[in-house]
Amino acid sequence: MEDLQSTFLRAHEEHADALYRYGIFKVSDRELSRDLVQECFMKTWEYLARGNKVDNLKAFLYKTLNHLVIDHYRKKKAVSLDQMQDEGFDPGVDERSSMFDKIDGRYALELVNKLEHPYRDAVYMRYVENFSLREISDATGEAENTIAVHVHRGLKKLKELYGNK
Repeated sequence: MEDLQSTFLRAHEEHADALYRYGIFKVSDRELSRDLVQECFMKTWEYLARGNKVDNLKAFLYKTLNHLVIDHYRKKKAVSLDQMQDEGFDPGVDERSSMFDKIDGRYALELVNKLEHPYRDAVYMRYVENFSLREISDATGEAENTIAVHVHRGLKKLKELYGNK
């Protein structure tokens, strides 16, 4: 159990911040991302404590977080415009202009967010989180060749989006 605990703590130290950033990327909410990452580590600990083995803990954590994000969106209910306005949303305010005034990296992430699903995740994991193709493959359950195609096509689409700014 001691070896398992030290392995788990090391994984938390090495991956918690990146998982948190990935969570923000997926749900656009810092507090929700923090909660999802915490739940991700709790589920991973429970899985390991039951004696299950994980070959690539980093990929397992990302896969678990992805499942939690999917579950979150499945549970999410429609929100009325009145409720959104009570929470501070103002449909008359266009916040996009202030977003484009931020650093280039922020703009690049905005463009990545505009990519279609398989390309968005592959490009984000490859170039923001510095995953290898193998690690992305392990995290998503897709073949390495498929991931390579997603990255290639995602970069091509990013170039198109950047050219249309």
